[in-house]
Amino acid sequence: MYICTPIMEVKEHIIQQSLSLFLKKGVKQVNMDEVATSLGISKKTLYVHFDNKQDLVHHCFQKHNDLVSEMINTSAAQFENAIDELFAIDESCSLVMKQTNPYLLGELKRYYPNTWALIELLKQKVLFNIMKNNLNKGVEQGIYRKEIDVDIIAKLMISRIDALVNDEIFPLTHYDFRKLLTEIRIYHLRGIATLKGINYLEQKINEE
Repeated sequence: MYICTPIMEVKEHIIQQSLSLFLKKGVKQVNMDEVATSLGISKKTLYVHFDNKQDLVHHCFQKHNDLVSEMINTSAAQFENAIDELFAIDESCSLVMKQTNPYLLGELKRYYPNTWALIELLKQKVLFNIMKNNLNKGVEQGIYRKEIDVDIIAKLMISRIDALVNDEIFPLTHYDFRKLLTEIRIYHLRGIATLKGINYLEQKINEE
């Protein structure tokens, strides 16, 4: 039986509130003093639970990965049609990015490489498996071409997501992430869909 102790509750509260702060302001500009002040606790209490800022940031984005994975899987499970499912996944990803400081990913990549590796893990494992499942479903439903190589296409989809979060190619201070994701998804679907899938996609686009 899992028992949540008061100490664990405090640590979880710190992680949740700190994550909100990092998502809003980025990680570079926020120091431990600001974290403690925003939480209404002393720095001493903060350091009881975390060795340093790096440790706190890492725990926060471990939590973030779990939340994002759950959100995407929940969105995907709501739709039977593979194209509808893919659009729902896009909406979840767009919501995550909308709540994220445009400089955050670049800061994590530059200053917190171990934590950035968590983001990479989310893409390479969680999103990759979701994409593979979507492709297999679409083939079974006759809306994706049966001759596509699911493994290759899933990896191509992940590589395109890498491009979207690359601030040197698409800085989020200049581009709307939802627009980017929609454009690349339609581009992708036109390449793998059957005539049945294309017709459904066109209908969906016209309805929006």
